Amino acid sequence: MSLTARKINNIKASDKEQWEPLGGGCYLVVPKSKGARKRFVGKTRINSLSGKLYSVPLGFWGEDFKKPQEVLNKWEEMKLWGKSNNHDLRKYGKQIDLVKSDKTFKEVVDLFIQHKSHLQKTDSNQTFRNRFNRILQRLPEGILISDLAGYEGTQFIKQRVLNPDIAQGKLPTAKRYRQLLNNVFEYAVMDRLVHPDQIPYRLDLKFPFEDAHKSKPHPHLPWNEFLDFIKVLNLNHCHAERLTDLATKAVLLSLTRVSAVVSMQWNWFDDQRDCWVIPSATKGLKRKKDDSVNDHLIPNTPQLETLMNSLSVINGNQKYVFFSPFKGNNPYLSKQTPNDHLINLGYKDRQDIHGFRHVATNALVDLGGMDELMVSRCLGHLHNDGAIAHYDFAKRLDKRREIHEYWNQLLITKGLRI
Repeated sequence: MSLTARKINNIKASDKEQWEPLGGGCYLVVPKSKGARKRFVGKTRINSLSGKLYSVPLGFWGEDFKKPQEVLNKWEEMKLWGKSNNHDLRKYGKQIDLVKSDKTFKEVVDLFIQHKSHLQKTDSNQTFRNRFNRILQRLPEGILISDLAGYEGTQFIKQRVLNPDIAQGKLPTAKRYRQLLNNVFEYAVMDRLVHPDQIPYRLDLKFPFEDAHKSKPHPHLPWNEFLDFIKVLNLNHCHAERLTDLATKAVLLSLTRVSAVVSMQWNWFDDQRDCWVIPSATKGLKRKKDDSVNDHLIPNTPQLETLMNSLSVINGNQKYVFFSPFKGNNPYLSKQTPNDHLINLGYKDRQDIHGFRHVATNALVDLGGMDELMVSRCLGHLHNDGAIAHYDFAKRLDKRREIHEYWNQLLITKGLRI
């Protein structure tokens, strides 16, 4: 039963100190000495360096508080203050005088990107840089990192950085920016560039708009409609170049991301293992920088070999399987070309090139009864969870070959022409 003012007045001192809970970690303390004043204490772990509970004096009954609700109100106010300002509640009401950081937000971003460059690939670093450049354009030039402190800093970031994208319905972009900014401020604290009290309040927490965003899979057709798509792909009514047609079908047969497929080199084929070995540093494999262990294997199949023989006639004297004479960012076919081909075939927003992986996964599991984890490995995913990840680098080539042969033969059976 909750404590009322009358009940508090009627509690008598006993031979030991009494702690009566009011709720929310707040307690009435009745001393054992007769005549001693009853007091209130809060217990919390908010910003506890040790992670342990600590006690916070709140005041005395009859002097500081005359109603239990007054105590609870103050306690909730103190907890909110501690969370919002990253403070120990025992500092409540004291002047917190911190030296303002002389680091600009841009300087911290540059240091953060430099730090991340040791951990990720060059193309990922450029993506990082581009995103932060867009964020910096929305903030005042030369703003100090400590100028973004506290709850007001979080509000300012939402208003200046996130709201423009939210207003345009670009919720994934706004969410990504919030996550990036949180990572920057966490890095700044860890590297002692700024005091924990001088960063925005809880950017690790989602904003309400993020609950409205539901991630969607890439556009992909159900299996019965995909069978019709195979016929359209064969007809090639948009008269795409042979290289484009073969690249699209290579992605379909190999189960591998398009950026890795179009950059394939002839010397990546391993005769002894009868498979294509995609180096771990290849764009699109989603490996960490300096990963020299997790190459991706694509077992050779009769269907894939037929396709590669056709490509050999076109590009057999080149370094790259999908070498393209047209000037671009790379000497091989753009990863966007197969996607453009699907659009030209009339499948915009219905089937994209990455969506092939969705179609294949569903067919392999539902029709072929294949193991989901092995299908995932064939898609190029790494499974690094748990202690076993430190020891398990097995390639499982036989299992992969079984899955690839089933998938490739299924496509041929359903009408795919190479």
